[in-house]
Amino acid sequence: MRLARSRMEEIMDGLMIWWCGRRMALRQQRRQEGHSYVAGIWRLQGIIAVWLTLVATAVYGQESSQRLTLTPSLSLGERYDDNIFETRTNKQHDFITVLSPGIRAQYLTTAPAVGTQFDFDYHANFEFFADHSSQNNVGHRLSLMLASPLAPSLDVRLRDLFLITEDPLGRDERLGVPTGLRPVSQQQRARTIHNEAEGRADIRLGGRMSLGVLFGSLVDDVSVPQELDEFRYTVGTELGYALNVARDSRVFVAYQVAFESFRANGTVPSVNADAAFQVHAIGTGVRHELTPTLAVDAGLGYSFTTSDAPQKDGKHGVIGNIKVTKTFNNGEASLGYARRLSAGGSTGDVVIDDTVSAIASINLTGKLTARLDSNVTWLNFQGVTTSIATSGNSDQRFLSIRPSLIYQILRPWSVSVAYTYEYTAYTDSATANISDHRLFLSTQYAFREWLVLGLSYRYGAQREHGGNVSQAGVSDFTDNQVMLTVTASPALRF
Repeated sequence: MRLARSRMEEIMDGLMIWWCGRRMALRQQRRQEGHSYVAGIWRLQGIIAVWLTLVATAVYGQESSQRLTLTPSLSLGERYDDNIFETRTNKQHDFITVLSPGIRAQYLTTAPAVGTQFDFDYHANFEFFADHSSQNNVGHRLSLMLASPLAPSLDVRLRDLFLITEDPLGRDERLGVPTGLRPVSQQQRARTIHNEAEGRADIRLGGRMSLGVLFGSLVDDVSVPQELDEFRYTVGTELGYALNVARDSRVFVAYQVAFESFRANGTVPSVNADAAFQVHAIGTGVRHELTPTLAVDAGLGYSFTTSDAPQKDGKHGVIGNIKVTKTFNNGEASLGYARRLSAGGSTGDVVIDDTVSAIASINLTGKLTARLDSNVTWLNFQGVTTSIATSGNSDQRFLSIRPSLIYQILRPWSVSVAYTYEYTAYTDSATANISDHRLFLSTQYAFREWLVLGLSYRYGAQREHGGNVSQAGVSDFTDNQVMLTVTASPALRF
């Protein structure tokens, strides 16, 4: 007991000293580099502040059938990692102590009626390496969801995902479909910032007419010289007409513009590689429920780019999407196709991507829940703006398959397994293709409703296939992680 108390006191004292010193070091580094990191954080904080204001407005005056639940949490864990830098040779292993405080706020309806739904989840990860103290870091994860009828004629829906991490295995989460355009930063142990936000406000104009205002943002701030940082801000409008109010069937016309900008972390790969451009999209679409359990969304339009850089200006093409969603008594499945004009992420190029996606989630036995997420994307780069061997010179095909199972053995005891397979193939036969494997096994046992013991295992592997040119910063590796955690999370209901 005395040794455990001494260890905990050492961790907490080291946390305060290390955190204060790290803040000063990072502040000096940002001043020296001249990055707009601070400005970006202020923008993110501003977005969150606006969203929380909307939440407060939505919550105020709601019916008594709504319930607010606050759940503070504190988790303490020990992780063993046999390859902390994800290298093929000279592997470095370490024990990592992880302290993770957090807070979750949920505002949900307890009655089968339309009302405000709000889910805010934040936690920080303080990581202390036993033998590689220079790798000590603090990670952050924040997710936010809001759907609310703020007024009889105004509906608002918002989603946000914010990640700061140095853990390569902690960068896979996305709001949308993964496209695999950042193989270097996904492998390197370097501090990255990822923020996705999307939302819309629908205003009923009278009769069956409605006006939608759309907005979104993307921030990918990486710390590797082979890739560009990406900043995207999207605004748009949509004019709709309800064909069937009861079934939420409608047609619409829409316009949207995305402002893409980039920042180099080292030498710009080629002239105008980091030049900004805009993507304009004009289209029309329809949403129709064929039956109460079968819905179709479809759209068709035209998209073009504008830019001061000749390599990125005047790109154009037909875009469209179709998605079929089937609802079952115990689950849901969907199949979709989308074609759009977008940015190549780490390369700064203009890309036409075609994506076919399939998603299914079903409760098989009451205790066993299965889910499958999969997609294949064809990426057609419209103008070569990079000369480095990190995929900028070649069209790509990206495949992702992500099955998972959750089984509730007993009321307090559950197990889960998830697997991710991703494959990136390049049309340039000289560039090596890349396959990634991720396996995650975990089990949790609740001693009390608020006290949970968890044990998990992670396996990651990457392989290069064919070709005679390896991408700079990408190599074969295997990585194994085992982690034991104890989490206290008392729920406070109002």
